[in-house]
Amino acid sequence: MIKDTSATDVQVAPVSKLKKRLTVGLALAASLSVAVWFAAPGFTSLYSSDFTVSAQSLRFASVVRGDLQRDLAVQGKIVAAVSPTLFSSSNGTVSLNVKAGDRVEKEQILATIESPELKNQFDQESARQQELQVEVGRQRIEMKASLLDNRQRTELASVDLEAANANSVRVEVSIKNALISKEAYEQEVVKLKKAKLQHSHALQNEKLQKEKLEFELTAKKLQLERQQFVVKDLLRQIEALNLRSPLNGVVGSVNIKEKDAVIKNQSLISVVDLTAFEIEVNIPESYADDLGVGLATEISFNGEKHMGELTAISPEVINGQVAGRVRFTGQTPTGLRQNQRVSARVLIESRDNVLKVRRGAFVESGGGRLAYVVNDTSAVRAQIQVGAKSMGEVEIVSGLKEGDKIIISSFSEFSDKQQLYISQ
Repeated sequence: MIKDTSATDVQVAPVSKLKKRLTVGLALAASLSVAVWFAAPGFTSLYSSDFTVSAQSLRFASVVRGDLQRDLAVQGKIVAAVSPTLFSSSNGTVSLNVKAGDRVEKEQILATIESPELKNQFDQESARQQELQVEVGRQRIEMKASLLDNRQRTELASVDLEAANANSVRVEVSIKNALISKEAYEQEVVKLKKAKLQHSHALQNEKLQKEKLEFELTAKKLQLERQQFVVKDLLRQIEALNLRSPLNGVVGSVNIKEKDAVIKNQSLISVVDLTAFEIEVNIPESYADDLGVGLATEISFNGEKHMGELTAISPEVINGQVAGRVRFTGQTPTGLRQNQRVSARVLIESRDNVLKVRRGAFVESGGGRLAYVVNDTSAVRAQIQVGAKSMGEVEIVSGLKEGDKIIISSFSEFSDKQQLYISQ
């Protein structure tokens, strides 16, 4: 026979319905009490709040103490620090020797301008220079001839004076010995005076003629010298028709085509120095007064950070932006290209041991004067004052203390509410 389970069965006394209901009721009452105990603060906060907002739509941050680096985020582009542009020095027709992107060396001829007008002017002025050289030579010969002629007159006057002096001595003796008449004596005296005057005038005339001839020769020389300057300048202009590269680099842009007619001072070719780059940044007008030349700048390029400094700030405002220039202070990174976009952070000032909090839209929502301090499920509006602002943090001057948790997202939709309930 198969044994049954009678040997292990236990007889259980029946439970009354009243006792069962009492046990269930006590269990429910205990559960309800615990729930009320934990939910009571939330209900209190909910009923005392002016507005309810979901925690999922908010961002929070705690007030901490530390150092604050005030900075400004700007966008910019890579530009060559040295990028000269070559201009046409005269009207003419251009012949190109390079194209955009070609590497060039210093003094290499990039283009040549053919200017028949300038070359014709050079030929005319060169001929004029040769003519003046001939005139200067002729003036020297005439001067020598005139000086020789004047010297001859002076020497003849000297001979006549000596003869007159000799006659004067003889007539003095003769008049004493009564060998000649008084009339003859007086004639000889007149001849002596005349010889002296002629000799004196000959000396003065020789001197004046020499000065005159030297002056005329100097004038001719000055005309020749002036003409030499004219020819030299024209020669320089003709040489300038050969556009030479001012540095080693790359041809950046070519603004004309082969055999184009160009006018004077027309932009033709730009050359880029690939060894020196700077960053051209656009600074918001409101920050322009806070910035100065020499401020340190952190440059982000290809995931790397490089240090630089602000070297120039334009005094002109264009579309609410002020142009600035940033230069690398360390080694210039490789792989830079003209007009490549980069981001930079200008370090304006550093403040030590200040209350600060992560920056958020609450600064704009409350105008830097309001914040909501969070306590569990509620948030209470508080009057605050913010100070310096950086890209990621903002200084708290008053209204909050270290460790306070606040809403840093925008609260423009409930900025007029005194207390909030934050639902989970």
